[in-house]
Amino acid sequence: MGSCNFNNKTNWRATLLSTQTINTLIFNSFDEIETVWRSFEENSDNYAFQSFDWLKQWDDSVGVASKCQPCLVVVECPVGSPVMILPLGIEKRHGVACLVWLGGVVSDYHGPLLSTDFSDNLAPDFFQRVWQDIQARLPSYDVILFEKMPKVIGGQINPFTLLPCIPTASNAHFTHLGTTFDGFLKEKRSSKSLSTEKRKHRRLQEYGQVEFVIARDPKLINSFLHTMIAQKVRSYMEMGVANLFDNEEICNFFNAISMQQAPAGLVHLSALKLNDRIIATHWGLVYKKRFYHLYPTYEQSELTKYAPGGLLMWNMFEWCIDNGIEIYDFTIGDEPYKDQWCDQELSLYDYYQGKTVSGLCYAWLFKTGRLLKRKIKHSPTLWKFAQNMRAFLGKIRHQLK
Repeated sequence: MGSCNFNNKTNWRATLLSTQTINTLIFNSFDEIETVWRSFEENSDNYAFQSFDWLKQWDDSVGVASKCQPCLVVVECPVGSPVMILPLGIEKRHGVACLVWLGGVVSDYHGPLLSTDFSDNLAPDFFQRVWQDIQARLPSYDVILFEKMPKVIGGQINPFTLLPCIPTASNAHFTHLGTTFDGFLKEKRSSKSLSTEKRKHRRLQEYGQVEFVIARDPKLINSFLHTMIAQKVRSYMEMGVANLFDNEEICNFFNAISMQQAPAGLVHLSALKLNDRIIATHWGLVYKKRFYHLYPTYEQSELTKYAPGGLLMWNMFEWCIDNGIEIYDFTIGDEPYKDQWCDQELSLYDYYQGKTVSGLCYAWLFKTGRLLKRKIKHSPTLWKFAQNMRAFLGKIRHQLK
């Protein structure tokens, strides 16, 4: 490609970049790109779902099994200085070759890794020109299916949301934690609400010793993970939604990433125990001072009325504050309970673009389906009806099995 054109900022890097050329590199395996990726990731703006460890394990467990071809793009400007990494892949769906973000359904946010000064130093048309060049260099595909792309990455606008996107059906929600646990609780909840929750917690403690435990050794990791999946499958069944853990490759991913990354700290697997009984669990991530609230579960029993899941979450809030975590990210989903805690909303977007006749049809189907889903979710009446119908059909499916 030709030379970069930049805005009139006077810092030294902008001056240097304005005289250099853009270099686009495409790698087909994680092993080839590991050194470059890890070095860039250390100081880049990105979410946990774009970390090398997360996506490498996803590729090993899920991507290879689904025959998804990695297309890992590094954009350098000047040559030798990465400014963006795109974890892309091409996979076949119903015979249609789809260009997608790697990470699939287990990743709540999809998008690139950006240099921290990406927005400051690069001209507005830089991304458009680079994106055109990348598409020309990629292997052939029929359609682009980019979903769950956050509007903001580390305070910068995600350049992919400048494409003609549509809003994702649900947004994400997060909150800033502050410096003290008591201060955080008082800021977020009323005195009456806190009193009610604390009364439930005291009642729970009347049944025995209540303990918050984080799994770091293999035995606890295996125990907590097994319980989390069992409790989550039950909730999927009750809601009538697809069971994520019906997929063997997905289960392999969770087993592998938990065993590897819970001791290292990327995976945060915890449980609330009553004596030796696990009554609630949570599987999440900790990355760059951000906690990702992903898979909360609880035991359905006589103790449910005492909100063991809520008490576990309070313990996680306190752990985060004590360990210097700044943001508690409830991730994608507009569940009402998130409004009680969150002070920020993260908009998410989808982008569908057909390149061939079959791709155009596929893009139209996806876009129409997502727009309909968003309309239903944003209509209280339609959404309530859909939830009830989904749960009813799910119960029937379970009885038939």
